Parts: sequence; C-alpha cells; structure tokens
Amino acid sequence: MYGTPYGSQPPQSYSSSEYSQQAQPSGGHASRQRAQRDSQSDSRKIGNPLSFSTGQFAGQLMRAELVELQKADLGRKYARKDRRPLDPPPVVQLRLYSVHNAGTEQQTETEVEHYDEINNMGLICHVDLFPVPAQDSPEASTSEGKRKDSTTASPSHASTSMSPAPYSPPGGVQPYPYTYPAPQPPYPGAVPGTSTIVPGHPSMHLPSSQYGQDSAHMQGQAVDNEVVHHFNNYAITESSKCTESLAGTTFVQASNLDYKGNKVLMFVFSDLAVKMEGNFILRYRCFDLFSKVAGEVRETPVWAECYGGPFRVYSTKEFPGLRASTDLTKHLSYFGVRLNLRETERKRRKKTEIEDAASGGEPGGGRRRRRAGEDEEMGDATGDFRSDRFDE
Repeated sequence: MYGTPYGSQPPQSYSSSEYSQQAQPSGGHASRQRAQRDSQSDSRKIGNPLSFSTGQFAGQLMRAELVELQKADLGRKYARKDRRPLDPPPVVQLRLYSVHNAGTEQQTETEVEHYDEINNMGLICHVDLFPVPAQDSPEASTSEGKRKDSTTASPSHASTSMSPAPYSPPGGVQPYPYTYPAPQPPYPGAVPGTSTIVPGHPSMHLPSSQYGQDSAHMQGQAVDNEVVHHFNNYAITESSKCTESLAGTTFVQASNLDYKGNKVLMFVFSDLAVKMEGNFILRYRCFDLFSKVAGEVRETPVWAECYGGPFRVYSTKEFPGLRASTDLTKHLSYFGVRLNLRETERKRRKKTEIEDAASGGEPGGGRRRRRAGEDEEMGDATGDFRSDRFDE
C-alpha cells in the first residue's frame, strides 16, 4: 500500500510557458499576487493534513507529526580539526496519520500501522539552531519586549508536535508559506539511510522573515508573526535563527527501526556539532522529496515541525566530559546506526592528577610524560577513543 517504488513514478515536468509566465509577470499582477499570498499565508499551518497527487501517498490525505525521543544535553565547541558531535545524539520520531472524512463532523485519523511498508527514501528531516537563555538566567523568565501574553498558556520547552490549526479541505490552489524547492527525480545509485541530498537539487533554505516584517525590524522588537516558539516565557523569533553555526549533517533521511516492539520511522542526528558556545534548542522540520502535493504547488511543503529541549555547548577548557551512552543510543547502535558508545561516564581529569600520573617517580620521565598526560586529559574530556570510534 505504501511501498510503491519510486522508479515507477512519472517525472515531474513543467512547460516552458508556465515558467515564462511566472518569470515575467507585470508589475501590477505581481503586486496582486503578493497581496493575495500575504492574506492567505496562514490558511495552511505546518502540521495540517496534506493531499498528495503523486508518490507513495498519492490519493491520500495525510498528517505528519514529529516527536523528539532524545535531546542533546551538551556539546563541545566545534573546532576545524576536532569536531565533536552533540551528546547524546538527537533523535526524532515521525508519525503519520491518514485523515478520513476531512472537514466533516465524522472526520477521523488513523495512524499508519505498518511503518515497515513506508519507503523511507526521500523522507528528510532538517534542523535549525536557535539560542536561548540559560536555565538560571533572569532572561529566561522575563524579557522586555518578548514577554509572552499572559492570556496564552506557556508551553514547556520539551519537544512536542505542533498542534494543527483547524483544517479546511483542499480546493483549488493552496498557499504553502513554509516550503522547499521542488524536488528532482531520484538518481541511480542513491543509497537509502544516508544524508546525501539528490545531486543537482537546489539549495534548500527555509523562508526567513517572509511576509511584511520590515516594519518589525525597524522597530527593533519582536512581533507576533515573527515569534515561532516560546522557551519558558522567552519568545524565540525566526530572525534569531543561527543555523549557519551548525556543523556536520543537518539533513538526515528517515530510518525504519525497531522501537518498543514496533517498526517506527526515526531521524538520528549522530553527526551534529555547534561552532559557538552557549545555550540552544533545535527545530526539526520534515518533508518528502518525492511526493507531490495536489494542486498547482511546485514546491515541497514542510509536513511537520517540533522544537527540542535545551542543551549547552562548552568551550574546550570548560567541557565537563561525557556521560555513559543512553539506552536509546545503545539500542540504535545495535540496529546498525553509526554512533559513539560509552559504557561508563568519562569526566575531565584535574591538571594536578595528570601531572602526578605523568611524573610517576621515574627519572627522565619529565616532558614526554607530561605531554602524554595532556593528551590523556583531552581524551577524557571528549570521551572519544579509537576503541569506540568508527572509521570515517
């Protein structure tokens, strides 16, 4: 049912006339299009059901949900020659629901029962990075100009799926304010389970401060349509996004894995580091490269999003070391996901302990032993040794 091979799908094609009409609109027509798009930008929220015309979900109305199963706790600042990933590795689950009798009183949802029948090729999750105040920082509890309205409930920082807005059944062209460029057909030799994006695929950038936010920046304060999430009572805005400070694999493909006795779809970010110190949260967004939405939409909409829990990135000198690997990390490694494992906690050793061990009472031990001690200190701080690292 869901396992339709992608090779049998017709390639997407658009006539040159369509492109020429789109490329050379009159000034008045373009202005009207922008005004219409602005007025309708909220008609489809991320997390609402999508109707598909091609791909493995063709003819179905589907809703997606992202849930963070494991958040990162800490990381060490990225260095060009020494990149250490966030620990534990962030893990997100993708849940899919089939929507029936949409727009009626009998509307129901049924979760996909057999996730092993879902073709995971093209199911991609992308992460964005946002700075947040430290948990004990006064800014975390109050921020002038960014305090949440007292009439609105304050959500927890823990990751949950975004609640969909009331859904209206598809009819004609629907705007998709959060979209990625249209996908290219799959290429021969693509390897499922890797984070490689189809070669030749356009750069995928989420729209930032899209619709009428110039005045907000001129005023120097956040406005409601720019606030994307709340961390405790701290308003997080789209313009504060610092995804360029991420290093490693920011796009990953879904994996079909066993979890609590069932097959599930997971996104595992095992190679993700941050280039600066501070406190952060991640935003996860997923989409399908090879399933086209019904209508004249030529872009790939974001299916679902969620915001993860907070973590801290330390400098090399302040890094406290790594804890033992979590049960989920060990479980994922058992099923073939490439991860670093630690059976015990590895703390940073004090300088005096290293110097005492380096001297060892042997004459002439001096400089070489001290240098070896410094190397050992670095190893203990990162927790990654040759014995438990995979070949790159």
